[in-house]
Amino acid sequence: MRILTGSYNHAIDDKNRIRIPAKLKNDLFADVAGGDEKKFSLVFHTGTDGCIAVYTQAAVDRIFASFAEVKQSDFEKYKAVRRFLNTFETVESDPQGRLVVPPRFRKHANIKKDLVICGTVDHVEIWAKEVYDDYYGEEELGIADINALTKTLGL
Repeated sequence: MRILTGSYNHAIDDKNRIRIPAKLKNDLFADVAGGDEKKFSLVFHTGTDGCIAVYTQAAVDRIFASFAEVKQSDFEKYKAVRRFLNTFETVESDPQGRLVVPPRFRKHANIKKDLVICGTVDHVEIWAKEVYDDYYGEEELGIADINALTKTLGL
């Protein structure tokens, strides 16, 4: 698996379609053999902090593997699994490699027009530009910021 990094400014079109930037798309599918490069599917998830998380099916399968152990008789946990599973949806690309962002995901991420699409280790996140700028701040990280992040992450 390749580590997904980088952020790209983008816009959703009038038909609610986006393209995953080529670098991120190539890295997402680096461990997937075969398939049509122009026609593909990805799994959208109502991500944390107001973004849309986008995974390959293989990545989602790894996430879901632990759910096989949850028993229906464990009502609280089983209900949590059900609710969590309902936050995922497979989206098929069109022949030009565009993905229509379903309405519930546009609403969740407050997407109107401008987006930031970024790599986040094992998945891609789609943010409304305003939400992304508010969450991360518009200014570049300074030396003190980098030092604090390095310490927080234990690097």
